[in-house]
Amino acid sequence: MRVTRERYEAGQTYSDFRRGVGKHDGLWNGVYDHTTIPEDAVVRLRNLPGRRHVLVLAEDWCGDAASLVPVLARMADAAPDMLDLRVLKRDENPDIMAAHLIHGGRAIPRAIVYDDNMKELGSWGPRPGPAQARFREKIRIFREQELENKGAEVYRPVLKWYRQDRGRHTIDEFLNVLERGGEP
Repeated sequence: MRVTRERYEAGQTYSDFRRGVGKHDGLWNGVYDHTTIPEDAVVRLRNLPGRRHVLVLAEDWCGDAASLVPVLARMADAAPDMLDLRVLKRDENPDIMAAHLIHGGRAIPRAIVYDDNMKELGSWGPRPGPAQARFREKIRIFREQELENKGAEVYRPVLKWYRQDRGRHTIDEFLNVLERGGEP
């Protein structure tokens, strides 16, 4: 699906999106406030082969989005001449989401990368590889054992992983997409 520049620019800047967050506002703000981009990553961002435009599909109620989108925003902050980031709400943009399903699901966050001509170069999300593997394993156990508390059994361990990782896998994987213009 082709996204026009006008549609891209209709997306909110991260700071505007963050101001409108209702759910998980402490997590959104805390991750953003405590994320620093390592110098080696800043160098890679500043040396991208061209300017990149990143359209993130997210919703404020999503714990994964609250844990990861602030990291992407900090990357954009670190190299504003090379990286522009906009956020669109997934549920208000079903056509874009339908073109970027993950295993048939509407998993978010989903970051779609475009060049200066708005040609789609690739996408990333909904989680860094190790977190996705942990999530899938926890879902498998949850289903097999017919556990009752999905939040405690599935999501809480993934959120704990995010805190321990401090965005490093997200930064590395997303840099690979930005540099190659494709999937991680």
